[in-house]
Amino acid sequence: MNWRKPDGRQQPPAIGAVIFDMDGTLTRPYLDFDLIRAEIGLPNEPRTPVLEALTNMTAVQRARAENILDQYETEAALASELQDGACEVLSTLRRASIPLGLLTCNSRRCVEIVLDRHGLRFDCIYAREDGPIKPSPVPIQVICRQFGASPTASWMVGDYLFDVQAGRQAGATTVLMVGDAPMPAYADQAHHVVRRLHELLTLLAINSSGSS
Repeated sequence: MNWRKPDGRQQPPAIGAVIFDMDGTLTRPYLDFDLIRAEIGLPNEPRTPVLEALTNMTAVQRARAENILDQYETEAALASELQDGACEVLSTLRRASIPLGLLTCNSRRCVEIVLDRHGLRFDCIYAREDGPIKPSPVPIQVICRQFGASPTASWMVGDYLFDVQAGRQAGATTVLMVGDAPMPAYADQAHHVVRRLHELLTLLAINSSGSS
């Protein structure tokens, strides 16, 4: 996990931190999990999450599955495209001296590919090698601890149920980004639901200059 103190931050802001998911939140959806599951050989019912399923495999099965997953994730990282407004939102939050966290179930190597490809930087990055993964609240707690921020003063922004559950369990304010997709059944579990990233700035009461 990487930590860097935000430049010029003299005192903790009112917003403890804003933590983003990566795939489907900052970047456009790319991974076809049905295809990944099929190639690994996972059944659709019960639909156990891929990373959870890995923990129940033999060493040989797991090595094969991890190799398949890595191939798909690498392809997605190399072809990644940012969501509309992603750079603007991140830049605005940085101008407001708000600590920025990235919480993803991707591998650190693929995270670095995406960040390098788009010139993005975060003050703290938590990838799947760093410990428990979403929907555990631990990653959010760890990130907030690095910032010296309270999870209850922080925000978790993601596009999936696990983002919402992790945020809720940590005590953070949760924002579910749904884009143009139909409203999911679990949307009411999030504190806020948005269609576009730039709507986050309105929720945070921050204007484009970075002031509140």
